[in-house]
Amino acid sequence: MCFFIIVELGLVGAEGYLIFQAERDARRAAHVKEVIGKTNHLVQVVYDTGTAVMEYAKSKDEGNAQRYRKNRDETFEIIAWLKAALSEDKENLAVLNRVDANLRVGMETMDKIKQAVDTQPLFVAFRYGMKEKVKLQPTFDALVRDLLSLVRAQRKIEEESPLAQQSQRELQKSILIVGVILNVVLAFAGAGWFTRQLTSRLNVLVENTRRMKSGDELHKPLSGSDEIAILDATFHEMAFTLRLKEQLLKESEERVRSIIEKIPVGLVVFADDGLIEFVNPALESMFEGPAESLIGRRLISLVHSPASVSDEESSAQLKEKAIERIIEITCLRQGGEKFPVEFSSTVFETQEGSRYLGILLDVSERQEIQRMRQTFVSMVSHELRTPLTAVSGFISLLEMGAFGDVSAEAKEQALRAEANVSRLMKLITDLLDLEKMDSGTLNVSKAKCKLQQILGDAEDASKAFAQDRGIRLEFESVSVGKNGTENGELYADADRLVQVLVNLITNAVKFSPAGGTVKVTHKLDEDTLEMRVVDEGRGVPAKYKELIFERFQQVEVGDAKQKGGTGLGLAICKTIVEMHGGIIGVESEEGKGSTFWFRIKRNRD
Repeated sequence: MCFFIIVELGLVGAEGYLIFQAERDARRAAHVKEVIGKTNHLVQVVYDTGTAVMEYAKSKDEGNAQRYRKNRDETFEIIAWLKAALSEDKENLAVLNRVDANLRVGMETMDKIKQAVDTQPLFVAFRYGMKEKVKLQPTFDALVRDLLSLVRAQRKIEEESPLAQQSQRELQKSILIVGVILNVVLAFAGAGWFTRQLTSRLNVLVENTRRMKSGDELHKPLSGSDEIAILDATFHEMAFTLRLKEQLLKESEERVRSIIEKIPVGLVVFADDGLIEFVNPALESMFEGPAESLIGRRLISLVHSPASVSDEESSAQLKEKAIERIIEITCLRQGGEKFPVEFSSTVFETQEGSRYLGILLDVSERQEIQRMRQTFVSMVSHELRTPLTAVSGFISLLEMGAFGDVSAEAKEQALRAEANVSRLMKLITDLLDLEKMDSGTLNVSKAKCKLQQILGDAEDASKAFAQDRGIRLEFESVSVGKNGTENGELYADADRLVQVLVNLITNAVKFSPAGGTVKVTHKLDEDTLEMRVVDEGRGVPAKYKELIFERFQQVEVGDAKQKGGTGLGLAICKTIVEMHGGIIGVESEEGKGSTFWFRIKRNRD
């Protein structure tokens, strides 16, 4: 009985042991399968992580970014699970540690790619991603090898069971047959699909090339990161750049056209033979005719020419004289009315050859104003000079007692009246000189003259004025040569130089304190004469040193009333000096007096 019990117990134990072994093998096989499954899933997650970050680099789609972050976290969760599952398998744990290290390197690189996409332009970030992908390839290859090694180790454990090995072999045989069949089928299908895809993408490139040539809108960018997609992206960038440049060119042309249409002077473009090709609205208005009636005519037909000169000769003279210069011509309106025009032209190159741009300005109104001003000045000169001269003569006779004795108060009033008359006479003279300056008729008659005579005349003309103001004049004398003759000879308009000196001296006297001194010095060398008038007045502020030589300019507003003058004297002096080929200026410091100087050529040009 005990034996049977022991046998039964042995059988039960053996059966239980076999059951235990079967269960242990089943658990081990299940564990191995789970490890293999996790490993395979890890491969899929790693691949999908890389795919997600590269698709994010191409499109910046937030969905790809979320997929990348999810896969990244899941990757490290799987690694942690595998480490726990293989904690007792030192050999496979070492392989798993290498997998962990390579994964962290890969994830760090993909983090950098994502950061580049977030912070840099899309095209730059994509290229950076492709570059980092190439650098990451060795790490990825090592990762794949280690994962395959881990899978093979687990497969080896799984195949230790004969039944499992047999089943695996049968399964492998079936899979192999099915795989061969599927591979053949997929190979043909894949080749056909790839060919269609490649042909379709190349057709898109060809069509985009045609569209870019004709300026049409391109197809949508091709997806993917292959060479065809990159080339297509380049085509889109080129098309965008061309459209941008065309838009900028169009805007520039519109601005130029607007300027040409709004500019208040006439513009005309004509060919070398004088044939008009373009006119602006201002020119149409100037000649009182539409553009259609002007374009196609010859430019010389708009100009009034002497009957004795042929049109060809007049046209040649017009082009030659007006190139880069302003000349005055007489033009004809549509009705035959003559009017004065300032004309200038310049040459520019076009695809059809050289063209001329003519600029015409109607100066009828300006000439009429100038004529009226000349008439007014002539009237002032004639109608005011004569009575003022008579008044001045009467006052002089009154002061001399020609009409009997007069009281001191009357003499004082006579002196004031005479000063006011002199001031009016000076104003009239300045206005006349100003008109001559504007009309170009201010004459400078140069001849041989003596510096000593100029200085003497200037002293005689300004001495009484200085004495009345309590100012002493000091003139530097001209040195005498060895033969006893003056060596201060020069070629100039002596009267005009005396006018300049008297103007500078009287100004210096006006602004010098009572009891002060005004010095007139000169420097004479072989080529130039330099005159200097030095006073002890208040000086000229730096900002007025150039301004005071302009018309009607004075340092202070009250100077005209307190000191007298019109603000024209220095402007006239400047014109006279420049007509002598010289320059004029002032050296001054506020509170320390001024030195007005001018420098002219001594000899004939």
